[in-house]
Amino acid sequence: MGFTDKKKSFFIEALIVSGLFATGLVLRFLFLGSETADTGNFILWFNYVRDIGNISAFKDFIGDYNVTYVALLYLSTFLPFSDIVCVKLTAIIFDLLGPVVGFLFLREMALEKGKSADAARHYGELGAALVWLSPITIGNSGYQAQLEALWAFTGFLSLYLVLKKHPVWGMILFGLSFAMKPQGIFFLPVLVWLYYREKSFSILHFLIVPAVVQVLCIPSMLAGNSFFHFWKHFLGDQASMYPYVYYYYPNVWIWLRDLPYWVFGKVGIGMMLTALALVTVRFVKDCRERTWTFAQDLELTLWALMTCVMFLPAMHERYNFPAEVMLPVLAVFDKKYRVPAGVLVVSGFLCNGMAYYGWGKPEFYGLSLLNMAVYAVLTAGTIGTLCGRSSVEASCEKGGAV
Repeated sequence: MGFTDKKKSFFIEALIVSGLFATGLVLRFLFLGSETADTGNFILWFNYVRDIGNISAFKDFIGDYNVTYVALLYLSTFLPFSDIVCVKLTAIIFDLLGPVVGFLFLREMALEKGKSADAARHYGELGAALVWLSPITIGNSGYQAQLEALWAFTGFLSLYLVLKKHPVWGMILFGLSFAMKPQGIFFLPVLVWLYYREKSFSILHFLIVPAVVQVLCIPSMLAGNSFFHFWKHFLGDQASMYPYVYYYYPNVWIWLRDLPYWVFGKVGIGMMLTALALVTVRFVKDCRERTWTFAQDLELTLWALMTCVMFLPAMHERYNFPAEVMLPVLAVFDKKYRVPAGVLVVSGFLCNGMAYYGWGKPEFYGLSLLNMAVYAVLTAGTIGTLCGRSSVEASCEKGGAV
């Protein structure tokens, strides 16, 4: 009888998981015919690569994305579908990494909470569903054909592997994240933090990252581009590309949106680096002496990621994607983040809706206030964790009841 009940339970679980997965696919496929400004550019680039039809497309690519995306477009030209479907599928396929990330992190957090292996698996499936069915994830790929899923989820997988003592594979995935989009560098502060905090891997492991980038650049070099072609994004004149500090993401700069990038962009970078450096210098030595949980490391990661987006100039509306899709996963066990997670998802969805879905004029001042409020809560929570004090301990210090 027990075996029968267990088999029945497994069947129900498989049915629910399959249903949720199918729902996510259907929601993405509903938007296959939609086209935003980004989608139109990707289709133009796709047709350029397809018309050339060989590796020389890498030489004088007309788009402003890096060589990894050109390679993805080149591979997608072999698919027997229309141009818009090929472009959308190129984005959607990397969404499959999202459920893996949600599952792994929430399962680890459940095990740390003392849950049984079966219960932890169920929590992992909940984490997978939260990421897979997030309107942020669905809209980014299914509607806009953007690829935040690739750099964000490979970044989280890199962090997971480093925490599980697999630094080589972790750095390979971080290299892939960075090679896909320069925003992958947002994960670097946490990886550096882990190096100084735990010393569980060598600083030489970081050399794997540029090696991965150069391997992915081989088609570009074969087409005639220089060995340093990928790095032109960091050596070019950013000020000429983005003349003002504000560019669509509703962070602190929206209130000073007409300040010139070439001056105040450096201020923003300095603010971000100062915040990350202060945390590292102040807390890293103390934190070496205690055990860290996956929940605490995810909290620190989301704070670091959002610090980059809140203070760096000329941020796009998509660059807070990692925090928007993973804060709900953290909030499953950390109750103080449940309302902020909901606010952040709504804010991100409205931001993309007004910027790309035609919902209204993209001014975003109100959304900036919401984002700053979420960031303030995340900052306070992270500092509390770094200080080694739980909410109960803080209550005791204030004389509160336990």
